[in-house]
Amino acid sequence: MKRIVGILAIATAVCLNLGFTMLPVWADEFGQDPSYRKGRWEVLLGPQYTLAKNLGFDGGTTAKINDTFGFSLQIGYNFNEHWNLAGLFSWSRPDYQAVIQPAAGNSSPARPSSGSIQTNTFALAGTYHFFDGPLTPYIEANVGGTYVVTDIADGPPVVGCYYDPWYGNICGASQPTKSGTFLSYGVGGGLRWDVNNLLFFRGGARQEWIDLSHTGTPSFTVIKLDLGFKF
Repeated sequence: MKRIVGILAIATAVCLNLGFTMLPVWADEFGQDPSYRKGRWEVLLGPQYTLAKNLGFDGGTTAKINDTFGFSLQIGYNFNEHWNLAGLFSWSRPDYQAVIQPAAGNSSPARPSSGSIQTNTFALAGTYHFFDGPLTPYIEANVGGTYVVTDIADGPPVVGCYYDPWYGNICGASQPTKSGTFLSYGVGGGLRWDVNNLLFFRGGARQEWIDLSHTGTPSFTVIKLDLGFKF
């Protein structure tokens, strides 16, 4: 009997020790891990709203960039509860109205112009979360490049022919337009809520600067709401 009691005591101690060893693993598996971000990749996607902006260019030309909705996608990694490093992509296509001034020596009057501008931004973004818990304010900074495509003519129409593999020989005229890639960077902040170990929401605002030609480095205010997934 004493031998049996001894064996049972040893077995109980081994099981208790094994249970305490496996507890963090079980807790993480069933969503009870107190770490909400550390060691996890995440994907954020959602709408963003850019406020209107008035620009002045060399030579007196002015333009108003209308407010517009856009889209953003961000993929990043959480090194711990506080620090995240991510790749950022955003897209928008605002309309604009401009007043184009004639160059020196040109007696023609100023003329109005309107159209749309497409912007694609690719950047590296760093984020700091202030608290360890599921509800935390955050600040962020990014640096990258913004590709701007306008419908402003960049030369005379080009007439030519090409061979399409589906429709055969095609001839026509095309109008080259102004475009370019410019340095861009931004800072922002907001509030993040980690619902659980898989889902979170984030809302905030960002001030974005683009080093545009002939107009300095204007800033644009972006308001965004993100839906995020962790894995």
